[in-house]
Amino acid sequence: MQVTEVEYIVQWAEDNRSYEQKYKEQMCFHMCELFGVSHINCGLMETYSVEHTAQKLKELCGRAGSLVIGVEPMPYSGIPNIKRAWEIVKASECENAKIILDSWHWLRANQLIDLCVLEGIPADKIVSVQINDVYERAYAENVLRDESMHDRLAPGTGCGDTAAFCRMLKEKGVQPRAFGVEVISDSILARGVEEAARFNFENTKKCWKVPGRRF
Repeated sequence: MQVTEVEYIVQWAEDNRSYEQKYKEQMCFHMCELFGVSHINCGLMETYSVEHTAQKLKELCGRAGSLVIGVEPMPYSGIPNIKRAWEIVKASECENAKIILDSWHWLRANQLIDLCVLEGIPADKIVSVQINDVYERAYAENVLRDESMHDRLAPGTGCGDTAAFCRMLKEKGVQPRAFGVEVISDSILARGVEEAARFNFENTKKCWKVPGRRF
């Protein structure tokens, strides 16, 4: 099995990072070297100004060297949507600062599946894509992260129109280094690892085979 992405660097925008976070960052760098991976998924739960976050991202990108740092916008985080993510990445002025998109986070941030939302963002600034699906009704805002960590749906089994999300990225010209199915679901996993993998795989295939929705 090929490793295509390493995660997870967090709290990178703090002025005084803990020893544990510095160690975790170095471990991510080492894992990239060990497995031949070229980018790292990074999240930021804390909220800072665009200027402060961009400067800290620039510093992280400098420490990363040739590795790409992919920031993942999540609606319950300090980078809640693609607009904010691009503002930060653009302001960092780093070639190796890019964005990771997840269809669950995209939809729960109430973003339209429309090319206009990606206007002004170069296609090559999107380094990785993750797909899944969502229920029609989201969890309450104060527990939205619980839904993200326990109750996602397989691609094509919810109301998120996963195929349209992928089609939008294809029309944009996005060619991600990694494209994965990320279904974090207690109920699906309870079926057993093998059955969960089969279920997600089969539903992803169905999603791709919908007439007129190939991407």
